[in-house]
Amino acid sequence: MSGGEADTFLMAAVQRGDQQAWCELIDRYQGRMLSFARRMLAERSEAEDLVQETFLGLLRSLPTYDASRSLETYLFAILRNKLHDYLRRRQKGQRQSLDQLDADEGAEAWIDAETPSGYLADQEKVAAQRSALVAGLRQWVEQCTEQRRFQDLIAIEMLVVLGLRNKEVAADLGLTEPAIAGIKFRVLEQWRKLTSDAPGAPEWQEADLARDSTVGRIWREEGISCLKRSTLGRHLLGVLDDDWSVYIDFHVHQADCDRCNANLEDLRGEDERDAASHERLRERCFASSVGFLSRPVE
Repeated sequence: MSGGEADTFLMAAVQRGDQQAWCELIDRYQGRMLSFARRMLAERSEAEDLVQETFLGLLRSLPTYDASRSLETYLFAILRNKLHDYLRRRQKGQRQSLDQLDADEGAEAWIDAETPSGYLADQEKVAAQRSALVAGLRQWVEQCTEQRRFQDLIAIEMLVVLGLRNKEVAADLGLTEPAIAGIKFRVLEQWRKLTSDAPGAPEWQEADLARDSTVGRIWREEGISCLKRSTLGRHLLGVLDDDWSVYIDFHVHQADCDRCNANLEDLRGEDERDAASHERLRERCFASSVGFLSRPVE
């Protein structure tokens, strides 16, 4: 069973109120999430608190959980928001939580809409468009890795993740600026083909290949080019070829992907991890959240 299939199976069981499945899901993700939080927080106890809150956040969102979205992406998005909120409160004093801010923004949008049903329809339309865009971009990344087009993938990450200009990308890759322009033209054509049948398919302009674009934001939020945990594991074992290793080194170190760094740190520590601490955190997360499983999601 692949990682995605295992996640789907576990989440379906959790939605039915299966406590064992919930315990397994916590055990599956707590290590990488703790590594992610500790990259931002000095104290382990603070990181553990936010990991616990993240699992609670997942359970609270079960009624609206989108099974088509990567569970890992969803969990890291919750944790990132928790970290943001925590650091903001710590630096500037108690402030409104991100959940409340989001709720307020949603309420304003609802009021501005002609009718509540019209607002919901708009939200559903935007969600469908985003889902189709994410699927198309992920398919493109898969094609790049399958066809060994790592240079194209690195160039696009330099543009939409690091926010570099053509001149800077060309210098880093040892190419000319016209060559980078050629890569951008080719990639945009590929994206057009992959998303042509999607609802609200974008026009795809050069401006989409920038950090401050919608694509740049979605790329980072959804972890479009994040590596599978199994691939990172093979990288640690040194069994991947040079092309793969060069790309992974760029993605993890130069692009500084928090999620993949967290996965790598978790994988490196699996053999050395304090089993007692690992079990203690799992039991803590489970005990604080199991009450939310008392009624299965309809």
